Amino acid sequence: MSSTYAQEQPKEKLDNYELEEVVVEGKNKSDETYDDKYIRAGGDVDVITAEDIEKHHYISVADAIKRLPGVEVQDVGYKAFEYGYSNYQASVTINGDSRVLILVDGKRISNEANSSVSAEHNKSQIFALIPPENIERIEVIKGSAAMAYGSDATGGVINIITKKGEYNSSTLDIGFGSWGKQKYSISNAGKNDKLSWIVSYSKDKRDDMKYVDREYKENRTYYNSGYDEDNTFIKLDYDFDENQSLELMHTYKNTFGYYPIMAPDYSSKAALDEAIASGKFNPNNNGYDKLPQDDPAWNRYHRWWYIFNAGSFTKNRSSNYDVKYTFNHDDGIDNYIRIFNNENRYYMDRNRPKFTDYTKLDYKQYSWTKDQAKGINLRWGKKLNEDNVLYTGFDFTNSTFTEHSYASYYPTTGVFKHGKLSNIERDTWNVFIQDKMQFNKLTITPGLRYNYYGKNTGYSISNKDKRTDYDTDSYSRLTMGLFTNYAIDDNQNIYASWSQVYNAPYAPDIASAANKLEAEKGNAYTFGYSGQIGKSSFGANYTLTKFDNTFGAFSVPSETDPELFEKKTTNIASDIQAIGINYGYKFDDNWSANLAYSHAKSSIDKKMNTSKDASYEDLRNNLHYNNKYSASINYEKDKFNTGLDAILYTGMDTNYFSDNSFLVLDWHANYKINDNLTAYLLVNNLTNECYETKAVAKEGIGALPMEGRNFMIGLNYTF
Repeated sequence: MSSTYAQEQPKEKLDNYELEEVVVEGKNKSDETYDDKYIRAGGDVDVITAEDIEKHHYISVADAIKRLPGVEVQDVGYKAFEYGYSNYQASVTINGDSRVLILVDGKRISNEANSSVSAEHNKSQIFALIPPENIERIEVIKGSAAMAYGSDATGGVINIITKKGEYNSSTLDIGFGSWGKQKYSISNAGKNDKLSWIVSYSKDKRDDMKYVDREYKENRTYYNSGYDEDNTFIKLDYDFDENQSLELMHTYKNTFGYYPIMAPDYSSKAALDEAIASGKFNPNNNGYDKLPQDDPAWNRYHRWWYIFNAGSFTKNRSSNYDVKYTFNHDDGIDNYIRIFNNENRYYMDRNRPKFTDYTKLDYKQYSWTKDQAKGINLRWGKKLNEDNVLYTGFDFTNSTFTEHSYASYYPTTGVFKHGKLSNIERDTWNVFIQDKMQFNKLTITPGLRYNYYGKNTGYSISNKDKRTDYDTDSYSRLTMGLFTNYAIDDNQNIYASWSQVYNAPYAPDIASAANKLEAEKGNAYTFGYSGQIGKSSFGANYTLTKFDNTFGAFSVPSETDPELFEKKTTNIASDIQAIGINYGYKFDDNWSANLAYSHAKSSIDKKMNTSKDASYEDLRNNLHYNNKYSASINYEKDKFNTGLDAILYTGMDTNYFSDNSFLVLDWHANYKINDNLTAYLLVNNLTNECYETKAVAKEGIGALPMEGRNFMIGLNYTF
């Protein structure tokens, strides 16, 4: 849990500095965010401020939000990934739900032409975002909070608000740390008459990391896990007058990451070598994919086979452009039109060792992917009176997805085989309207949203030249929602919401469906309390999402080989329940502390007969931690501030994780040498814990270890 995260209800003073309070009878305090004032009513919301980011020196959005209660970031310890496979990349859920909407300044970061059950609806988006040094704040909304956010954001919303140039300044940040860690950033911001700007560049790179081996508790090198990442951010704002402005923004991220896939199992290496040498285990005759998962040979061979992917890597390049014209400010409400173009390119170069001798190269695999989303956002709002705000909007997106996945090249013969070729396109649009009404202490925001998912058009060609043409049905539905907040007094609130859920299936789901897929439908409910009494702040919330139809991934016996299984998609019914509790206490002007607990669980009701042993959905609650306890204690005085953050993960299944609980401690300290220069020190995983936050059923115990103890020391200079 972030040491200084501020909960939105009530609008308490932040832990490390105080905002001037202006209380108007019947209204919220002046330190509320734009969305509080005009878009959402109540809800469980945490805000990570620019000051939080500066003090903790977060390296990514995922790093910043992982401490928040109810937010589950499952990481793999490296930055490379296989596109569309959530098992081997970082993913995020909120309140146990992977349907998380990611926004940048209110704009969706998504591609509606390509998603799937296996991709958990969010792919790598959590890392294809804004560098932390350019973020004004991150608002994390847990559960449904407004019709403006959509009928598919059942888990919640991560809204990243970028900075705007307010005064002339430049900042240089340099940091060095464990495993060759280097971090550099330089930025310039300013304002001249009607023009303001921010321009920045940053680099983050690291060699192979180290982790603690689960069996021997020794530090091991995670071979082939280094990375090199560059970020560029440009934002220009021009104010024509008090009502009209033009904003141009460009973000660029280029990530090169070596791809280890998983860590080997050191406890099984000798037994594996002996089994192969004696002929008891011949991978060429009884490959690991046909073995029962509880057979020791699974771990022994499967995990060690991957380590000889040395030199495998992935490249990911994201380039996003936005042009936003604000044509009116109606009592502070921005009425605007935005045109955007988001483009993501991906490349994988992967070595595949021989099954019979995994120390030698058999062949290479390549994948190329490009997804693009371009469209328009229109927002219009008006204060009908002091207690009534009407807000409406329209979004149109054209999404395209092109992929050549898993092409193969055999260097000994010079033979090249094409992989799966895909080309998919889809148009989507939606329109919403909501009315935020205040009746003394009660705020009610009813809303309607019409969602239209156009046909998935295009094709795919398998590596065996089997062509599948996409011309799927279109999907549309009118959904409703009601969001309420009651101010018990100036410092205490209770809130409740209900909204209908709707989300269409995507082409990959439809292509692998066991039967005709229906759209996701259901209802989402949120209840909660937040308050501040004296020096204490409290929060408690409960969410329930009931899906009459959602998408489930199952494995069924293959038609061509009964010993093998192939994945099929079908509709299932599912409930997701989550609770969260948090408490904060400000001892005095120097000391403060926060405590939090969160828990989430899914229940599945299958709608088709499948092999129980091959059901991915049965494992949904087993492949992540079930409880998260967070605590932080913070101290600040004069030029010095420091904080200790603790996360206790419990409820892991030891069939997949190296233990049933993990305690991870992170420490940070900052010292302001003078008005311009600050020195900082970070130590992550202070006790060198052996832990994982993510598991993959078929890969065995502890396959995706997280970083061992590491540090970074740096200087931040503003001039």
